[in-house]
Amino acid sequence: GGLEFDSATATRISLEWSSADASTGWVCGLGIVHQWLIAQFPAETHDEVWGDNPSPMTCGSYAPAGEMTAVEGGYRLTGEFHFSSGVDVSDWAILGVFFPPSEEDGPPTPGFTLVPKTDFEIDDNWHVMGLTGTGSKTVVCTDLFIPAHRRVTFAELVSGNSPGYQVLQSNLYRYPILSLVAYAISTPALGALNGAVDMFVDSVNGRMTRGAVVLGGSKVKDFQAVQMRVGRAVANLKAAKAMLFTQIEESRAAVMDRGEILDVTGRLDNRLTQAKTVELAMDGLNELFGAVGGNGIHTSQHVQRAWRDAHAIGHHISFNWDALSSMYGQHLLGLEPQGQF
Repeated sequence: GGLEFDSATATRISLEWSSADASTGWVCGLGIVHQWLIAQFPAETHDEVWGDNPSPMTCGSYAPAGEMTAVEGGYRLTGEFHFSSGVDVSDWAILGVFFPPSEEDGPPTPGFTLVPKTDFEIDDNWHVMGLTGTGSKTVVCTDLFIPAHRRVTFAELVSGNSPGYQVLQSNLYRYPILSLVAYAISTPALGALNGAVDMFVDSVNGRMTRGAVVLGGSKVKDFQAVQMRVGRAVANLKAAKAMLFTQIEESRAAVMDRGEILDVTGRLDNRLTQAKTVELAMDGLNELFGAVGGNGIHTSQHVQRAWRDAHAIGHHISFNWDALSSMYGQHLLGLEPQGQF
């Protein structure tokens, strides 16, 4: 099997990658956690995916889509699956689907299936303003046969008792899915801020103003407004890192050391942390981007790319701060949280 590093180690790795390029951190972070997600499937799937290639790259499209029809020995799948980050370099795709109802007139069951790259086509439709390097194109499936063992449900992925856990018997596979997987795509926003702070400080030391509008010939670093923006950006970075690693350790101790299954509060703590760190990263990058000057809007400049990437992450449905903060408030006020956690 793999190295089974803890989630804090995976997060630190992602921060390093994302400090240089958030798209790289995004795709590689998913490459890590998708191995964990594959492990949640039945053992027959493990043999199928890892048997000939112990290090396959896997992309994913999480929102259930397409049409699954039950047939002898499995299912037939047709549909389009969007935002499949890293699909061009992937060997398999994890696809969110609705499995047919187990009872007549019953509701469909949301979950995931797996499809090898040889079985699907790619629609090259990723033309966006941020995270451009993720290549999050669309997977297209047409009447594919899916064996019955390539199935895991959302309910199983939050139960702490998935088919994979029943075989592997390691607490690592008892994390609820969003309390682990979503960090792979929230952390790159923080990495983007981390790298942008370093690049901004390095670049501003040699910058001088030009023209007469703002004291031409002055050192940019001598302006208090610039100093304040750097200070606020770093404050956001430190606050977000502290919140991130505190929450990751709390969950690790509960799941790995004490063998607990995270309750609603524990799961919402992780979702709140993921969304808030993204918001802090965006706000910190707003501070820096506001001081890059005219030269800073060139596409060759690091800070503007980090700013675009973080804001693209902020538009992911999983990190909508209004929705996540409301869910947390609903729970604390004794109401049923409305959303995924």
